[in-house]
Amino acid sequence: MLLPALGASTAIWLLLAPVLELETGVRSGIAVAVGVLALVLSPLGLWSKTARGSLAVLGLFLALVCFALPGTIGATADLATCSVALIMAGVAPWPVVVLAPAAVPRATAAPSRNEMAVAVSAMRLAA
Repeated sequence: MLLPALGASTAIWLLLAPVLELETGVRSGIAVAVGVLALVLSPLGLWSKTARGSLAVLGLFLALVCFALPGTIGATADLATCSVALIMAGVAPWPVVVLAPAAVPRATAAPSRNEMAVAVSAMRLAA
């Protein structure tokens, strides 16, 4: 549950990047578009493997944009970090639940009165 939340918080960060003046121009438009898509896909990733895969593809696309379009070192670090976070949210391991029949223990027979009497007399002899 942690990594889908990481994907959603990364999406919010990408939406706020132009407001914080980290991104400008085409890079800001791409950051907002990826942020909107990631904000939709992150909660859907809880139920759908396709949504998680799409989130990883968005992260890969953002990584390619990061190095293809020129930007300041801060803007490049911003997109690179966000792309890694989206990829992590997209390829996160997911638990597999396998329903197995419950193991029922075998009923054991209670000791007979003779066995208990022998055990008690053995304890008395030992004492």
